[in-house]
Amino acid sequence: MEMKEFYYENGIRVSLFNLDHRAVPYHFHQSVSDMIYCAKGAINIELPDRHQVYHVPLGEVFQIPSKLKHRFANAMEPGIPSRYVLMQLGEFDIEFVKNNKKMDALLEGATHFDYQQTDVYIENRKQDILALVEHFATNKPKVLDEEELNDVLAALNLFATQGVEARFPENALESA
Repeated sequence: MEMKEFYYENGIRVSLFNLDHRAVPYHFHQSVSDMIYCAKGAINIELPDRHQVYHVPLGEVFQIPSKLKHRFANAMEPGIPSRYVLMQLGEFDIEFVKNNKKMDALLEGATHFDYQQTDVYIENRKQDILALVEHFATNKPKVLDEEELNDVLAALNLFATQGVEARFPENALESA
């Protein structure tokens, strides 16, 4: 797994993750939700406490609420990488879960959901996100190659143009 962190200002954090077949460690956030855009391959979002796995294919988005333990895993065959762009709004925090074996056990027999289009909630930050698109288009972050930059621009454009200008509702995943 390769994480490229390149922007955290004004309450917006943007990162890019290239996934081999090692998953991002289980974690949760107290105050931010994770918005992801699958830029390459496919991503499985594992939610052990809910015994659920959500499949997110190429070009689609998904949002995980705060306080929900989760991890991101490559959903492709071994040897085929996946990539996602992550955006978080608000004061960043992260807490890693120490007992991965317990979390893995909770996923045994988990319900797997094929992708269903879901909303992402961007609060009142649409103009700020669009400004980031312009900024990155003219000021490429050094850690990104051209393909990764294009993926970031596509993700941010999608978040801004299709995002719901409201706070993330507490029960959003129940209706997914």
